[in-house]
Amino acid sequence: MSPNPLKKVVGLAYEPRKDELPCVVVKGCGEMAERLLRERDWLSGPAVVRDAELVEQLHRLPMDGTIGPDLFQLVAQLLSHVFALDQKIREKQHE
Repeated sequence: MSPNPLKKVVGLAYEPRKDELPCVVVKGCGEMAERLLRERDWLSGPAVVRDAELVEQLHRLPMDGTIGPDLFQLVAQLLSHVFALDQKIREKQHE
């Protein structure tokens, strides 16, 4: 492994009432990953979860590809965490 591994970013989309499974909607590495993170910050986008192993697995999926059974539990935990963070942010905005 190189001392400075290439930064990777993967974005998932999931709407419980619409989608059967979460799918990859954005991904990038290197400068593109940095750009995606800057845009996410600028747009106050969804929470960022840093998990290098999960990113590696998700980055292998094609764009619009859905997660497989091997990632169900891990992604469910991730989405639960992100939904909870988003709810807290919305509550603070309405205080």
